[in-house]
Amino acid sequence: MKKNEAKISKSVIDNVTFIQKSFHSNSDLVVRSVIPPLTEGSLELSIVYLGTIADKVTIQEHIMRPILQMKTISSSHPIGDITNTIEVSDIQVVSFKDAVIKHLINGQTILLLEGMDHCISADTADWKDRSLSFPQLQRSVKGPQIGFTEISNNNISLVKRYVKNPNLVIEEQTIGDETNTSVSLMFLADKVDSEILDNIRNKIQSIQLNSILDSSYIEEMICEDQITPFPLILTTERPDVTSGHILEGKIAIFCDGSPNVLIAPALFIQFFHSSEDYYEKSLFELSRLVRIFSYIISIYLIPMYIAFTLFHQELIPSELIISLASQRQMVPLPVVIEVIVFMLIFQVILESSIRLPTGITLAFSIIGTIILGQSAADAGLVQLTTLVIVSATYVLNFAVPIQPFANAIKMIRFIFVFLASIFGIYGIMLGTFVLVNHLCKLNSFGAPYLSPIAPVHIADLKDTFIRMPLKKIINTPKKYTKDDYIKKQKNE
Repeated sequence: MKKNEAKISKSVIDNVTFIQKSFHSNSDLVVRSVIPPLTEGSLELSIVYLGTIADKVTIQEHIMRPILQMKTISSSHPIGDITNTIEVSDIQVVSFKDAVIKHLINGQTILLLEGMDHCISADTADWKDRSLSFPQLQRSVKGPQIGFTEISNNNISLVKRYVKNPNLVIEEQTIGDETNTSVSLMFLADKVDSEILDNIRNKIQSIQLNSILDSSYIEEMICEDQITPFPLILTTERPDVTSGHILEGKIAIFCDGSPNVLIAPALFIQFFHSSEDYYEKSLFELSRLVRIFSYIISIYLIPMYIAFTLFHQELIPSELIISLASQRQMVPLPVVIEVIVFMLIFQVILESSIRLPTGITLAFSIIGTIILGQSAADAGLVQLTTLVIVSATYVLNFAVPIQPFANAIKMIRFIFVFLASIFGIYGIMLGTFVLVNHLCKLNSFGAPYLSPIAPVHIADLKDTFIRMPLKKIINTPKKYTKDDYIKKQKNE
């Protein structure tokens, strides 16, 4: 029998000694011996819990008090009598030592009985948590104004508040040998694709990390087989967004300790969707098209500026080329170096403003952008056109609602700048071909990344570039595997 499969001893003293050694006699490990009044024989009972994460009031009022008030305990079946007496909703009978340790570090209270090779585990966890608050990264004007917290059970209950469906399934497992992090999968059994579910389930079970501190650890481990800057899993902190994707047949991954929930599979076009799209009138709301247009322009604006000024001046209007030439006479640096330097400066300003104390973030942003940029232009270090182009690029990039997706094009933008500075417009065309080819090859757990655009499926285009009326998209089932698209196209 393996060490981690060893059964607990029938001796309470031996079991307590094993637990104390396992926790290195930790100061928050509490061991209390209780001798309840009995009419049949005698019984030695020890209650063990971690005082920093267990609810002491629950232990005192709903475990110890009922036991001490018991009038009789059967000497042949004491566990049954005790489990029927203590006033805790979640009670389990544990037989193995490793299970006892895992239950203790999860906040449960262990009841050890003399002469029994199994014990009682009662859920008394009291994790410290912050109150519910507004979503910080995915804010919206209309719709629910509530975000996830770091407690996965609370997050699951928020989703269940929206999806009251008996087909809603929750699968929980523990990963990370040192952190023993609880990870839960949530999906609708009648809508989820079984192949995608098995794929995700197997990848999570095969994670070999000793510690899991956030859902981003899981995201990186289950998506590591494809080298790409684009996120293959959608990250959200909104219960309404999570519920909407689950109702479409997707799978939500909850990680205890993280306020972000992972949604898989994820499609390219869905990173432009916002929860507010479904709370505004359809067809007349063009915000989604604005986001897509802004994202594309943010990739090409700087490379096109370099290509036109260096190689294709004949395509620029004469009045504008004269203005650019006059500005260029006052600037010592080449336009490529000029652009790269200010792209790096803008990136440093963004990184610094994120990590600065809230009170000085606004002042730093004003100094770093307005004063620094204007001063550089007045000093003749950069031409105003370059400053406007770089600033507009970063403003356009902020239009994307999902931040990891917006950050994905940072390196791509530098590559396009490099190609434009060497080959001009032809370099941009080459980069575009490689980029589109790369996106066509990507898949998210078997689902083509560019679907329903490539491969084209007309039925699913109703919620792509614009949102059609809700009655036309909510009641239409969606499929996300490549084989499903092939079958549909043949049938059509």
